[in-house]
Amino acid sequence: MPRYFLRLLLMLMVLLPAYSYASEKLQLSILEPFLDIHTGPGKNYPVFYIAQRGETIEIQKRRNEWFKVHLKVIGDRTKIGWVHRNALGLTMITNSKASNEKNSDDIVLAKDDPLLSTLFNPDLYFGFNYGQMSSADLVGIYIGKAITDSFSVEVQAGEFLGATAQGNTVAGVIAFAPFPQWRLSPFVQIGAGEIYTTARGTNSQQNAGSNTFLQSGFGLQLRLSDRYQLRLDYRHHNILTSTDNNGELETWHIGFSGYF
Repeated sequence: MPRYFLRLLLMLMVLLPAYSYASEKLQLSILEPFLDIHTGPGKNYPVFYIAQRGETIEIQKRRNEWFKVHLKVIGDRTKIGWVHRNALGLTMITNSKASNEKNSDDIVLAKDDPLLSTLFNPDLYFGFNYGQMSSADLVGIYIGKAITDSFSVEVQAGEFLGATAQGNTVAGVIAFAPFPQWRLSPFVQIGAGEIYTTARGTNSQQNAGSNTFLQSGFGLQLRLSDRYQLRLDYRHHNILTSTDNNGELETWHIGFSGYF
């Protein structure tokens, strides 16, 4: 079961970044004096057109932090290019039901509009990591949701392979970061999960089974950009068994994650 769960999480990591956040193509009114439109999705692509205040753009699709937009100019001519997310946040939605219900004197920037809240303030993140569990190599992925700037909930899954044993782990944790505004931010986590172990080699028919464990840990996360971060963490597992001899495991991980 954990192996299939791990594969499912991997599929979600691949597919969800490409998910369209709205079936309706949004139309946005430009509020700033100018809006730079690039030939491609990146700062290295040149600006080929400068849209002006009052013009309307339509979002076609997204690629990471860049959006492909369609702009009508004089007559039936059109311009198609790319706009960065930060610049897009300073526009205003014109074709949403919520916007039409607002007083005409109210101006709500796209970055503050509830319809696009997860676009400009994403709270769902995905990551993968590599680590060590005793003498075994460990690879894993994690999916989390930020509840507040400091608190998040997370599902973790991993596979380990050692000289004498192999298996899988699945856990759910709550994480707390006391200083989320810091670029290098510490965090702690606590949770519980299940470990599935199979012996290898001459002991392959012995010691196979699963156990519940309690997990605690701490680490550091380095913010690379608004969406991406590196993470180094230590986890301690208190493995609960049917006997009085509970086991302990320690793991170290280095990982990379992104918000979507």
